Order: sequence, then C-alpha cells, then structure tokens
Amino acid sequence: MAHKPSDDPEKLKNRIQDLETELSQLKKRVAVRDNRFDYAMEATNDGLWDWDLATNKIYFSRSFLRMLGYDYEELPGDLRTFRRYFLHPEDLDELERQFVSAIDNHHYSLVSQYRLVHKQGHSIWVQTKSRFFETDATGRAWRCVGVNTDITDFIQRHDELISAKAQAERANNIKSEFLARVSHEIRTPMNAIIGIGYLLKDSRLDEQQQSYLQSLNTAADSLLQIINQLLDFSKVESGSVILENTHFDLIQVFEKISRIFEVSALHRRVRIHFDIAQGVPQFLRGDASRLSQILNHFINNGFQHGITDEVYVQVNRVADSNKNICLQFIIEDKGVGICPETLENIQQKISIYRDLESREQTSGIQICNHLIQLMQGHLTIDSTLNRGTRVEFRVYFEPSRLGEKSILEKPRNLQSLRVLVVDDNNIARTIIASTARSIQLQVDETDNAQTAWDKICRADVRGEPFHFILVDYRMPQMDGLELTSLVKKSHQLQKIPVIYLISALQRDEIYQAADSAQLIDDYLSKPISESRLFEAITQSIIQNPELDLLTRSNDPNTDISTELEKLCVLVAEDNIVNQQVFKGILRKKKIQYQIASNGLEAVKILTDSQTKFDAILMDLEMPEMNGIQATEIIRAGDIHANIPIIAVTAQALRGDRERCMLAGMNGYLTKPVNPELLYRTLFDIVRCKKKEFENAKTDQ
Repeated sequence: MAHKPSDDPEKLKNRIQDLETELSQLKKRVAVRDNRFDYAMEATNDGLWDWDLATNKIYFSRSFLRMLGYDYEELPGDLRTFRRYFLHPEDLDELERQFVSAIDNHHYSLVSQYRLVHKQGHSIWVQTKSRFFETDATGRAWRCVGVNTDITDFIQRHDELISAKAQAERANNIKSEFLARVSHEIRTPMNAIIGIGYLLKDSRLDEQQQSYLQSLNTAADSLLQIINQLLDFSKVESGSVILENTHFDLIQVFEKISRIFEVSALHRRVRIHFDIAQGVPQFLRGDASRLSQILNHFINNGFQHGITDEVYVQVNRVADSNKNICLQFIIEDKGVGICPETLENIQQKISIYRDLESREQTSGIQICNHLIQLMQGHLTIDSTLNRGTRVEFRVYFEPSRLGEKSILEKPRNLQSLRVLVVDDNNIARTIIASTARSIQLQVDETDNAQTAWDKICRADVRGEPFHFILVDYRMPQMDGLELTSLVKKSHQLQKIPVIYLISALQRDEIYQAADSAQLIDDYLSKPISESRLFEAITQSIIQNPELDLLTRSNDPNTDISTELEKLCVLVAEDNIVNQQVFKGILRKKKIQYQIASNGLEAVKILTDSQTKFDAILMDLEMPEMNGIQATEIIRAGDIHANIPIIAVTAQALRGDRERCMLAGMNGYLTKPVNPELLYRTLFDIVRCKKKEFENAKTDQ
C-alpha cells in the first residue's frame, strides 16, 4: 500500500500565516466593536444591565455604576449585589412581583419605575425598559437585558405638581364654601329688600318716589342675578351639579377610557374588556364627561382595590316604558373582593344622600352615586371575598338625532365570509368572536399567532381560505404585527386574507413601533362594537371586487347602476379640478348633479332651488363656510334636515370621522375618491334612508 505524501511544507506555512492574519483582523474588529459599545455607554447617562436568570449573574455597565457613585467592578456583578446595595428596600417586593409575573406570563418586555440607592445614601428614581430573551421550549425566558434612565427630576416635579394641585383644590374648596355661605347670607336680606320694594309699589307714591323705587328694584334684581351666579359656582363643590345634555358617541367614550388605562405609566399592565350588547345605541344625548367619570372611578377601583389585572365592563339596553333610553352598566372584577363589614358600610352610605362635609373615604363612590341619581338611575355594589366585586348602575339618556341604529341595513350576505379571531386573552377573544357572529360572519378563533398561522395555511390548502383575520396587537411569543408580516409576505398562500389589527393604542403609535405596521389592512381600536366591525368589513368588501361579488345579495333591489341613475346629488367642492373629477364620476353612472363652490352656496341652493336632492357630497375644507358648519345649518333646518350628507376630505386626520358624524353626516370618504366606493356609499345610504321613510309611512 502506497504512502500518501504530505502537503508541501511551504504551502502549509503560508496557510497558517493567512489564518493568523484573519484571526488578528477578527480580533481588531471585535475590539473596535467593544470600544464603540463602551464609548456609547460612556457617552450616555443611561445604565445598561444584562441578567442571566439561570445563574443570577448580572453585568452592570460603567454608566450604571457611575449613576450610583460606584467604580467599575467595585462590587460583584450578581443579583445579591443589586438587592443588597442598589435597590431601595421598600421597592424590592413590588419590583420582584413585576418581574416574576412577566417571566411566568411569557411577556417579551417590561417597563417599571423604582428607586435605587446612591453610594452616598440618597435615593434615585429610575425607569427601566427591559426585554426578555433566550426562551426555552415552554416559552420561559432565561436572559433579561435592560436600560435604566434617571427620572429623579421628573418624579420630583411630578410630586411638586401633585402637591400644588392639592393646595389649589383645597383653596378652591374653601372658595366654593365661602361663596356658598356668602350667597346664602346675602340672599336673606335681598329677598326682604325686593319684597318690600314690591309692597311699596302698591302704596301711594308720587312720580319721583315711583322713579326711585323703580331704580331700587332694577338694582336689586341685577344684584340677585350676580348672587345666583356665585351660588352656581359653589354648587360644583357642594354636589349640586348641573348635567350637560349634548350628543356623544358611546363607543368613543369607551375608547378614551381604554386608552387612559393602556398607556398610563402609573398603572401596571391591565386589560379592560368591554362587552356591548346588541341593541345598545352608539349615539346618545346626555353628559358624556360625567359618565366617563363614573366608569373611570369604578374601573380604577377594580384594579387598585381588587388587586387584579382584568376588569369586565358590560353594557345592556334595558326595556323601559320611559321614552328615554335606559342603559345598564356592569363593572366586574375577579379580585380579592370586599369584606362584609366594609361592604355593608358602603351600601349604607350610597343609600343616603350626604353633603360634602360628611363624606369620608368613600366620597368617590358617593359622588358617583349622586351623578347616577341625577341621571335618574340607581347604583348597587355586591362583593364576595376572594371572588371579586360587581358594580351595577342604570342611567337614562335621551335619543340622539344621530340615530340609535348600531348597524345600517345594507344589501350584504356576510354569512359566506370566514373570519379568524386571534387573541391570547380568553375573555377578549370571546367578546370579539361574539361580535363577529352577531353580524353573521363564520368565525373561528385561537389564542396564539402560531396556531393561527397553521389554521390559515390549512384553510388555504383546503380551498376554504379565511377572508378576514382579526388579530390582537400584544401577544406573547409572536405578536399581531409579526403574524401580519408572516401572512402578507407568504408565497405559499393562494389567497391572502384581509387583516385587522386590534389594540387600545393609537394607530400612529403602532405605526412608529415597526415597519410591518404598514402591512395591516385596517386598524380597529378597542372596544370593538357591532357597528365599527360591520363598517370596517363593509368598506373592505367594497374595495375588493372578489369579496363584493361573494357577498352580494340576491335581492333584485340591489342593482346599483339602476338605482344610481335615479339620483340627484349636490356636490359642495371649492377646487375646480376636484369639481371636474366629481362630474366625471357621477356622469359615468348617469347621476344628475349640481355644483356648489362652498358650504354657504350649498346651503343657499338647498334653500332656494326647487330641485329635490337625494344626497350631498360635502368637502370639509372650503372658504366662507366649511363642510362642518354647512352640515350643522342644514341639520338645524326644517325642509332638508334629513338629507343624507357624505363627508369628503383630503386630510383624513384622526378624529375627522367622529367630528363629521357628530355634526350629523351619514358617511365619510377620503380623497382621492375611489369611484366604486363612492357609488356603493351613495347607494347604501340613500337606500337606507328610503327604507326608513317607507317604514315611517307604514307606521302612520
């Protein structure tokens, strides 16, 4: 057997030299990277730490130690050092609870505020943003990296503001009490002065005396009006509140409440589940701010005193002979509950009206009870230890001119649409699925994004793909945006579903968080009502020819082209080019039209013209009179008060849609206008108005 000759020694030597050169370059690159990292951390005031949860070893950056007055490697880098030297002892239990909860529940991030102790003995407030990594097969993280930011100055200013606010409130209470007492003391002699003046008027007085008496009575009446105004100011503090009576959007009230608790740095990670029953009107007339005050108080009580992270809010419409609308609100938690003695004390206090001076620790509940009574309602509170608390109150609202119907009657067959609901929270997922089923969608549901992806793939292979995905934004392991990116970028799916992202955060906050946010088709803010979901589904159908064909009704009255030819539309638009666009779009369907160059001209045409218009396309931004102002004038009139008005705007700012609906508009389109969407919107709104008229005529 021949012996294989060895490699050339010279070549082997060159190879070794090349490897040594590559190794040297690699070390230089690593050194440059390490230096860059060290310089970056030296340049910042923030402190970096890296915690190995398996060994409890912690790396503290130089800036972290410098923040607390320590030298680098002065103390060992471990959890014991952090607990014994760095963390304020009063914050240990709460911070440990937050991290244990985050790890056990497989959260991917945590934001917390707590105190650290400086080497010299004083405290420093920090805000920590932490991220969890290196998860095992069960999803449990074994590494945590965080950055500390010194917020001591912010906390001090915040405490100073709270103290100043408390002082201002005390001063305001003293002022109100003073006004109430002064007003009361002045009114007694004033009544005597005015009464005697009227008695003197009937006595024998000469002309000059009559003149003097008239001047006296006029001055007394004027002074009495001033006193009444002073008394009104004091009523705010004494509990005699005068409720507002304005149109408001109930869903918008819930959205604001959800938003407050979602982003507040003073609250831990919490969930509010809103369950809005069928038949609850979206638009009402009453005092929205007082309703928000009541709901906020009881929701906050659930989180703070119930020691729970979830509160359930249910809204039902109660059948009542009263011409006004009775709504039942239920705020429920599964927390620690209230002991029987405390509960009995609370129930006794809310059953009896007490003035401001007699209110003790339950004054918040008593104020809410007083507001509920002003709304012609009543309050009940029930609780069981370790099983939670249930707050129920019923209040009355007037019907809004914006309409009670939560869903417009539209010629759509939604039963053929398949929807997948994805949410890791059982209660939230059940509510969303129930809402989707209430508008006759075929609903499947799952509690995590990975299972959702598997369901989407299997359904696609079977030839029964999901048409819509309703996915929660914040979920463990894979969140809603990550699932959206996976679906939208997939090459294996034959049919890509429409994806709605669900969150209590604002749309722009989510869009800034990740580039994949641009892939979502629409955004639904919590809570999701029937009308909001129906509107979103319908808008997507209109813009998607395949879905449009799939959901068309067999009703012969749904021939859009035939119906549109019968319409006459008033277009309020100041831009000449946009006027030409509208003319072309309307001519295509043989729709008659008339152009107004601004809101003032539109109002004048409606007033003076003999033409019967079926709808108005109203631009928002116009000279002389904008679209909102014109709509309010039209709605306040008699002849054309009920004509359908569709807003058309190029800005599409957040809140514009709600502003238009509150002004009395029936629809909302953004520029550039999609012709098919315009046709469908005109058809739906005019058809709905026609049915309402026919029903009203039948009732007569």
